Amino acid sequence: MQRWIYSTLKWSLIGIVFLCLFIWAILATPLFSGWRKGVVADLLSEQIGQPFLIEGDARVRLGATTRIHVSGARIPSKGMTDVDLAALELLEWELDLPALMDGQIDIDNLMIDGLHVNLITRTDGTTSWTKSDAQLDIPTQTREETKKSEETHKQRKSPSILSFLADRTVSFTDIALVSRDETSGFVFDFLLASILLEQLQDGQLVSITGAGTLNGEEFTLDGKYPRDEPFTNSLEFGEISIAYDGSLQLGDKGGYTARLDLDTGQIGDVFDVLGLERAFEGVGKLSVDIVSQPGMLAFNNLETSLQLSKGQRILVSGDVANLISREGFDITVDARLHPEGKPPAKAGSLKEFKLTQIDAHIITENDNLAFENLEFQTNAIDHGLKRVGPISIGHIYRSEAKTLGLSELSIQAGPEDAPFIVANGDIGDVFNLRLVDLTGQLNGSADLLLKELSADDVAKFGGVQADFSIADDDGVLSLKHLNARTVDTDIWDLNAALVRARIEDLSGIKLDVSLGVPETDPFLTALGLSPVGIKQLKTGLSLEAKDKIADIGLKFQADDTDLNAEVSMDLSNDVNVIRGAILSHRMRLEDLKEGAKIVVQISERSKSSDDLDDTEDGRPPIQPLVLEKESEIFDLKRILTDTDLDLALAIKEFVGKAGISSMESQLIAKEGQIEFGPLELFYGPGFFNVTAMMDAIDDPERVRIQGATSGWDFGEILNAIDIEIPARGDLSASVDVSGNISSGKAFANSLVGNASVNLRSGAIATSLLELAGLGVFPWLISDELAAGQTQIVCVDAPVSINNGRVRFDSVVAETKSVQLVVKGEVDWIDDVIDVRAEPRRVGKPLSRSAWPFDVTGKLSEPKFKLNIGGSRSRRADGADEMPANRQPCKRDILQLK
Repeated sequence: MQRWIYSTLKWSLIGIVFLCLFIWAILATPLFSGWRKGVVADLLSEQIGQPFLIEGDARVRLGATTRIHVSGARIPSKGMTDVDLAALELLEWELDLPALMDGQIDIDNLMIDGLHVNLITRTDGTTSWTKSDAQLDIPTQTREETKKSEETHKQRKSPSILSFLADRTVSFTDIALVSRDETSGFVFDFLLASILLEQLQDGQLVSITGAGTLNGEEFTLDGKYPRDEPFTNSLEFGEISIAYDGSLQLGDKGGYTARLDLDTGQIGDVFDVLGLERAFEGVGKLSVDIVSQPGMLAFNNLETSLQLSKGQRILVSGDVANLISREGFDITVDARLHPEGKPPAKAGSLKEFKLTQIDAHIITENDNLAFENLEFQTNAIDHGLKRVGPISIGHIYRSEAKTLGLSELSIQAGPEDAPFIVANGDIGDVFNLRLVDLTGQLNGSADLLLKELSADDVAKFGGVQADFSIADDDGVLSLKHLNARTVDTDIWDLNAALVRARIEDLSGIKLDVSLGVPETDPFLTALGLSPVGIKQLKTGLSLEAKDKIADIGLKFQADDTDLNAEVSMDLSNDVNVIRGAILSHRMRLEDLKEGAKIVVQISERSKSSDDLDDTEDGRPPIQPLVLEKESEIFDLKRILTDTDLDLALAIKEFVGKAGISSMESQLIAKEGQIEFGPLELFYGPGFFNVTAMMDAIDDPERVRIQGATSGWDFGEILNAIDIEIPARGDLSASVDVSGNISSGKAFANSLVGNASVNLRSGAIATSLLELAGLGVFPWLISDELAAGQTQIVCVDAPVSINNGRVRFDSVVAETKSVQLVVKGEVDWIDDVIDVRAEPRRVGKPLSRSAWPFDVTGKLSEPKFKLNIGGSRSRRADGADEMPANRQPCKRDILQLK
């Protein structure tokens, strides 16, 4: 019996040893690793509600408190086969074996190390996590109560990772969490050195503390969730402070209410956290009351105030009944985008276009968010663009360049029921109004282009239709495409087409503009302008450029006058090559004169309209558009020095009162030497010949002009300058001057050279010159007094010009009886005149001058002095006899022998 007992004990002990060894082998040896991993994976999959895969090992360490060790685990994404929702290097937790034997699974004191979580949303809405209705509710019962029965366990909400962690103590170390929304472009990269979720005070207090970085910005987190008491949360990002405090709601719906208070500190820090470039600086505050219940997240009493460093102010207020279902939105936005009382100057071009005010009201409409009102105020001078809206936004996103962008924009301007501008597209940088790409249509009345038209005149001018696109891909906000035309009118015909790439290097530009006016009288009368002496007017401009090669065309037609210009520019080489011709088959002076009147009147009307706009608010006039970038094309110095230029000018029929003539000339520029001419024109008896030359390398600011003219009627010239004294005579002149061409004033003030004016075989309707030279009594019996005019034998007026001073020593005007000699100086820069004139009988230079006179003082206010009693002259060498072959218009005193 004893032997049997001994044997039984022996084999029992051996069995127990082998059982322990077998259990140890099952729990710890590699032989049973697969089985262990399967059991643990199934356990955790059930707890978290998602597949949990173990690719490393799973081991169990038995003891009073059993610890389970898992390495190399991951949670695959159900929605994305190529992405893991989470991967971790090490997971350990405590398992209550007695509770497990009783059918209860009690996992606690988790330690997680090397966790990497991917929260990804694809552009099609697919997420890396499984969406669930499970909420992270603060526990309202103790752990002992949750362990009562399996039935109670099954009645709990569907398991999730959040509900699994909510009532456990968890320690995280070396955590990386990346939240990336591929639709919006926002990425939140969390790096957590440590985070601790603790169950304190025997489960009566849940504490979450941690520290780490978000997108490189350091933060700290501290949350306290006491049972049946208000909870608190605080988050610090540098100067950004967030407080989120509230309390649980007891009842059927559960949930909680909370108050969120945000102090941004410097708003630029918020941009850093969001991964955006710092678009502006300032400070801001946000406060809102939040109600969270299953299926509902409500915002009440939202108040946001942003005060920016440059004086802008943004206010947001309102309520949201349910953010989850997007119900009950009632949000207003009031943004002043300039310092108070200091709006930007009016924009004269797209480049100067700025937003000044945003007013928005966001509501829920048909289960979607809608802008009941979204209007942008701008600094545009056109009344139609003063207010832009409403505007709808399809999508808000963060770009790779760290800008906040808007896509699928829909913008309109004008009356809401009949907008005259509708545009769609994207803005890649909404804060700086950059990366713009908009296309649209314009359909408005003519007063969009022609201001201050009456209602009747607007109807006469019809409407304007256009397709356009706006972009800033070259750094300047501008039109890239335009196709515009006038409609419903026969008073004018305007067409414009534009395709623009980069103006700096003539890349891909196409321009075609034409204006036709079938009847100028009704056109000008409707504009409040004076009629002119031409009936029809047509103009056109074309430009096509590619790869630094451009063809330019210009057409002008006014009644019988036509002018066509064709120029080709090749800027692809070091030396610009420009070739072209300006041709007119028929040109009438009167047509040019009357056509110029139209241009002048329209220009003055446009200027007066701008001045009227400026006086409304006292702002200074709009300055002309200036390119900020240097343009290689319109660099005048490069054109003058690095250009091989050859332009021909030809007028086949030049028509005027004096008959028909023709004209030809040429403009040549090569290696910095520029020459225009000779420009020759024969017009009736008149002749004109002039040449301009310039050295653009050694003396680039000075031009030399040489020329001569003759055959012009003296009387017609006096009429042209509104001197109503009948006269006649053949006028001729010559000039050889040079001057600085940096400006018109500089040219006049820097002129240096000589000029001469001559008159032959003329007459003037006055005999005052005879009176001054002959004296009273000879004048009373003169033939000139009886005829009422004086015959002019000749006028010879050579002058020298030197930097604003005109000097003349021997200006001679001669009649049959009198020779007038004038000498002196005129200085228009210093406003000085000093002239002496002495009239004498022809051939009597030593006789007394009856009525000599002086003109002195200011040129603007000259003083005239008549020397009563006359004056005499003499030759220093004593000569006193006139030669038999006396020459007219040469000072008699110089001809004496």
